[in-house]
Amino acid sequence: MKKAINYLLVLALGASVPAFVACSPEDHDTPAASISSEELVEGIAYSVTADPNDPNVIYLKSLVKGATPCWETPNGRSQQPEITMTLPFAGEYTVKFGVTTQAGLVWGEPYVFTIESNKFEELSDAIWTDLAGGVDENGNGNPKTWVPMDRAYLPYKGTAPVGYMSPDDLLNDGSGVTDITLDNWNFNWDPGFQSWLIPADDPYMSSEMTLSLDASKGCVAEIKRVDSNGATTVTGGFNLNVSNPKSPLLTFNDCEMLHAAWGDDVCSNYSQDLNILTVNPYVLQIATMRTNSEGAWWIVWNFVAKDVRDGLVQIPSQGPDLVETKPVKEPEYDDLAKELFTISGDDASYLASKTTFLLNEEVPYDLLWWNGANGAWEWVGGYGSSWAPAYGAIEDFALTLENNGKATLENAEGGDAANFTIEGNNIVFDKEITLLTSGNVAITGKEFKVMMCNADNNEVVFGVPVEKDANGDVNKYLCANMTIKPLSGGQSGPMVIPVNNANIKANDLLYLNDNKYMRVMLYNPWAGKDDSMFAIDPSKLKLKKGQTVKVRFTVEGVDWTSTPKAVICAQDANTYGWDAAAYSGSPFVRDLNTTGETELTFTNETGATYNFYGNDAIEISVDMDGTCSSNDLTDVNVTITSFTIE
Repeated sequence: MKKAINYLLVLALGASVPAFVACSPEDHDTPAASISSEELVEGIAYSVTADPNDPNVIYLKSLVKGATPCWETPNGRSQQPEITMTLPFAGEYTVKFGVTTQAGLVWGEPYVFTIESNKFEELSDAIWTDLAGGVDENGNGNPKTWVPMDRAYLPYKGTAPVGYMSPDDLLNDGSGVTDITLDNWNFNWDPGFQSWLIPADDPYMSSEMTLSLDASKGCVAEIKRVDSNGATTVTGGFNLNVSNPKSPLLTFNDCEMLHAAWGDDVCSNYSQDLNILTVNPYVLQIATMRTNSEGAWWIVWNFVAKDVRDGLVQIPSQGPDLVETKPVKEPEYDDLAKELFTISGDDASYLASKTTFLLNEEVPYDLLWWNGANGAWEWVGGYGSSWAPAYGAIEDFALTLENNGKATLENAEGGDAANFTIEGNNIVFDKEITLLTSGNVAITGKEFKVMMCNADNNEVVFGVPVEKDANGDVNKYLCANMTIKPLSGGQSGPMVIPVNNANIKANDLLYLNDNKYMRVMLYNPWAGKDDSMFAIDPSKLKLKKGQTVKVRFTVEGVDWTSTPKAVICAQDANTYGWDAAAYSGSPFVRDLNTTGETELTFTNETGATYNFYGNDAIEISVDMDGTCSSNDLTDVNVTITSFTIE
């Protein structure tokens, strides 16, 4: 039984199987003397040896000194001097060996060796069954057919056949993770179906990719791609490299991974060392690097098992690797009318008779989608892309609502007036109005869902439905993202919080923790103290999104031997830990001015208004561990010279 390289299953064991790379003379140093093709024979220039205890394990070793080897193996090309392969299927295999010389790359004749028996236990890793259906004890395969993702399949990511992922921030959370591992990633942009990208009625949606394991043919890939010219079917092979089980790589031979015709000119590689992001019995997601003029970016191709798409197999809502998905839940308000007319000031909230909403200057509109895994509405993050072009008339927008049911809209299209009513969590106008238009995007209608309304967060969001889930519930809204115009004559500049320094020494509000760290308790709801015992009024400790606490203070009565560190610590709000942990991890650490005033800051990074009162502790920590001759606090005086929020 002759086995072509393109139909082989290779599983790396022991030494890691190297990536597919091109061999070229300039890659490494080359030998001074040239080597002829006739010299590159097995047993002299290289060896192919079966493990004496496991004949399905094959060792490849270069015997040429001072030259860079180049291999063509059942697992593709490599430049490693030694390779370990495990070949589960019986049959004849081919290895080709070459070296780089000053004259260029020289190949020897192919070497053929035989594996006498199948060893299906090498396929015990569940990824083989998830990806290609696996095999039974007799080597009979169960082909797995994947089709383009046509909707969201919770709890898995994605709502359509393709998405985008930043190569510099795979989690899309600012952490800067760049190493791809299974299920540890997130879309930077999930575009859904777009007319210019892949519309819902695109012929591509009828395409199929069938992967199977066959005792006589090895790993078989049958790619049926449908485009405007009809269907084309190509049969080839695939290899799976799981030497790093957290980052499996998929390679296609004599065919390419299924992708839309649109993507032909976007990515140059649809065959070698493709990164598997998600693989399970239900969803397969593969990343390819964009190589066109738009620059490097991960393009994520989303597939769902055909039997899942057709309703023959259901995705379980519970399991060891799954989270229970939550049905769509619309926003709820105790009193939406009150919420819409509430304006938050620096030190109080006001119920107004008239409220004006402005567009958010950073993201004036975007899509909100229901994440069933998290049970929350989340922004898609597509504003500024080609399907959601930047809106150039933000400053022209103002929507004013009066509590008598009158509304006035000013935007780039001119002025408009209407009457409105509040019905449940909807605001309903007596005629159709257009909040904004940008490119092909238009947020227009008579009825808008109030997706968010929070005066403390300065956020009001009106949305119109654009997509429903399999249950018929709207799970995606196109939304105008608005802010609340502040009351005229409001306070400008930072808000100054009065300080009662007499309370700092009173009632253990200045204390030593772990005999190393001086803590100045600004507020601690678990301290068992009356509010009046703290140096500041804790009811004032409310930080809006992005606001910063600034504390200036002095420390007297300590014989410092070196300059200590100081930092503001909080229990739950953006906590970087306490004391030693904070000194090593918090971005707000500063050197203490041992002879004068020190300024510490703490910024609300939670993404929403944070209210400390009754919820969280906040204290100043000063490192006295090895920085002073004595950490006795008897004669220590701490004076807060100013406390502001800005």
